[in-house]
This record gives sequence, C-alpha cells and structure tokens, in this order.
Amino acid sequence: MKKAALFIICILATGLLSAQDFRKDGNYINLGYGLDPWGSALYTSSLGSVNRTNIGPIMLMYERGVTDVLGIGRIGVGGGLAQSFYSQRHTYLGIEDRYKTSRTSIVARGAYHFEFDIPKLDVYAGLGGAFHLYSDKDEVYNPFSSSADADGYVVTRDSRVGVGHYVFAGVKYYFTDAFAVYAEVGHGLVAFNGGLAFAF
Repeated sequence: MKKAALFIICILATGLLSAQDFRKDGNYINLGYGLDPWGSALYTSSLGSVNRTNIGPIMLMYERGVTDVLGIGRIGVGGGLAQSFYSQRHTYLGIEDRYKTSRTSIVARGAYHFEFDIPKLDVYAGLGGAFHLYSDKDEVYNPFSSSADADGYVVTRDSRVGVGHYVFAGVKYYFTDAFAVYAEVGHGLVAFNGGLAFAF
C-alpha cells in the first residue's frame, strides 16, 4: 500500500506526466476491489486464538464530468456502491465465538481531475461520504443455554446503520479511449482499491 501511495503522490507532484482528458458530460465507471488496512490475520493472545478474515470492499462507482476547465482541471461528481464482509472467530477455554458482519455502503463523491495535457493518464483527487448498512451475526458456543440451537450455539442477529467519510487520490491509465485500469489510495471508506475503468 505504501508503494501505491508513493506512486500516486509522485504523479501528482510532477509536471512531466500527462493526463487523459476528463471531459465535461463524459461518463465514467470504475469496477474494483479494495483492501482493508487490517487485512486478514490468525494470531494467539492471552485471551485465546483469534482468526480474522476480511473480504472487500467490492466497489462499483459512476462519475460524470460536470465542468469545463476550472484552474488546472475539471470537476466530476457521482457515486456508487461498495460491499464488504468481515468475520472473526475467537476461541478461549473451550468457548467459541463466531462473529460475522457485512457492510453495504452507498457512496457519494466528487473529484478534481488535473489537466496535465499528456495522453493516457488521468490523475485526480477528491472527497465524499458514505451511508453504511450493516448486518451482524454472532454465534457463541454454549450448549447449556436454553436458547442454544441444535449445534449448541446461541445466535443473535442485528442490523445497524452508520455514516463515514472518504478522502482519496487516484490515477487511471487508458489503453484505449474507453478502457483503462485505475488505482486509488484513500482514508475512510477504504485504504486502497483498484481495478478496471470504462469511459463512454
């Protein structure tokens, strides 16, 4: 992740690179995968062993160019969806706790696309916000509880909502006028994400 962040900072800091024109009234879609900064882990502590697994977020974002050149770039606005999954298994003294949650994020964001006037690259930075919908499931092994299921687990489910911010910087490299790959680093919604981009 540090290498990706350094790469994007270098692009933003140099005038030797070029940008694919981000056009007013242009439509752009990103389809990518993000990495959680905590990652997946298996470790042992004084409170037993813990196994954590993160998937995603899987991201689908849309953006539309809304201005002509303002200063050294153009502005785009849009939004999209992000879906991620998290699970944790904790065992201690014969007790097992299996916790799972999924997060669906509805995202709104805006970006400033720099005009470096060199082909193939689109360099941008922006900010936004997200509305999160969580679905939680907690299973604790306790065969002596009257509410335990046939396998001995007491199961609780919960739903909750939350809000969050998203600050990001990214770069796209265009192979054709309509197809590119992209990478973004950020804070809030996801630390790093990348994938395919389409313009039409």
